[in-house]
Amino acid sequence: MKLPSRYEKVGSPFSGGGMSTAFKCKDKHLDRHVLVKVLQKGVDQKRILDEVKALSAIRSKHVVQIYDVLKDGAGAVTALVEEFLSGQDLNEIAPIKNADTFLRHVYAIACGLADIHAVGVVHRDIKPNNMKIDAESCLRIFDFGLSRMDDVNCETIGTIGTPGYIAPELCAPANQKVNFTSAVDVFAFGATALKLVRGTLPKGLRAIPPELPIADADFTKQTIVLPLAIAAILNQCLSKKPANRPSMETVRDIVGRHLLHGRHKATMIVGENIHYLDKMGQSVKLSAGSLGSVDLSYDGYDFIATNVVGDVYINNMSISPPQNLPGACVITLGAPSLGINRHYITFDVTHPEVVL
Repeated sequence: MKLPSRYEKVGSPFSGGGMSTAFKCKDKHLDRHVLVKVLQKGVDQKRILDEVKALSAIRSKHVVQIYDVLKDGAGAVTALVEEFLSGQDLNEIAPIKNADTFLRHVYAIACGLADIHAVGVVHRDIKPNNMKIDAESCLRIFDFGLSRMDDVNCETIGTIGTPGYIAPELCAPANQKVNFTSAVDVFAFGATALKLVRGTLPKGLRAIPPELPIADADFTKQTIVLPLAIAAILNQCLSKKPANRPSMETVRDIVGRHLLHGRHKATMIVGENIHYLDKMGQSVKLSAGSLGSVDLSYDGYDFIATNVVGDVYINNMSISPPQNLPGACVITLGAPSLGINRHYITFDVTHPEVVL
C-alpha cells in the first residue's frame, strides 16, 4: 500500500501484531512521529473497526492514542495511524528486583486497565510486550487488535491469545463458542505481574488451559517481599473462576494505597489554633476538659480515633473506637444538650497522589 504523502516512512517495517505491518513515519503536517499500521489484505474489517472503536473511546495517559484511519476507494479501512511509542516493552525489564519499582509498574497497568474497562472495552491481549515505558517514563498499553466492546455479551470461537496470559474460560476447542468478560484482562494482568516479578512464567500457567492453582504463582512466595494485601489481591487475579477475580479499579486502589503509605497529612483547627498530624506512629489528644476527649493517631494509611472519654462525635455520629476518620469531618466534644457550649474541631486530610 502506498501511504498518503503526509506520512514519510522512517526506518524498516516491523510486525504490527499479526494483522498488519507497522511503519514508523513522520507526519509532515504536524511534525511528529506516528505509527502507521498497514493492514494485511483480507483482514476482518469488523475486527479492525472494533480496535478503532475501542481506542477512540478510551481517554487514559496509560493507553496509546489513535490519530487517524486510512481507507481505500471502496471505504474499507487499510491502515491505522497511532501514537508512536519509543522505549522498552515490559519483557525487557523483567524480572524487577525492587518492590517499589514493581508496585509502580503494577499500579500503572492497573490504572490503564481500569480506564479501559470503565468505557466498556475488553482488551483481551494483555501481556508485557503489549506495554511500553515511553520517553516520559509513562507506562502505556497498546495493541487493541483483539479488543471487544463489552456493551453486549463478548464471545469468540476457540482459544485465542498468548499462552501464559489466557484465562481458563477462554480455552476451548477450535469450533466452540466462548463468552467472556473483562475478567479475562484481570487474569492476564495477574500473569503479567507474575512475569515482571519472576522473569518467566511457571510451566503450569503456560498450559492450555492453565493448571490452577500453581504454587510458583503465589505472590506471597516470590523473591520480592510484597505487603500481604498486595500479594492477596494479585493472587485473586489468577483465580480459576472469573467471579473470584477483583475489578481493576479495586486492584488500582489497593496498590495506590500502599504507594501512598506514610504520605498523608491531617490538619485540625481548634479555635484559632492549627495542629498537624503527619508522622507514622504520631498521636494527638483532643480534649475539652469534662466535655470529652479523644486520641487520634496515624498508622501510615489511616487516621484513627481511640481512647474516647465522655461525649465525642464525628459528623454528629457517636464514635466506636478504634474508628477510621473520613478525609474531612467535624469532631465535636460535648453532649448535644450543651448546644453552643460544645467544642468543634475541623479535621481535614490532604490526600497525596501517586506520582509515577
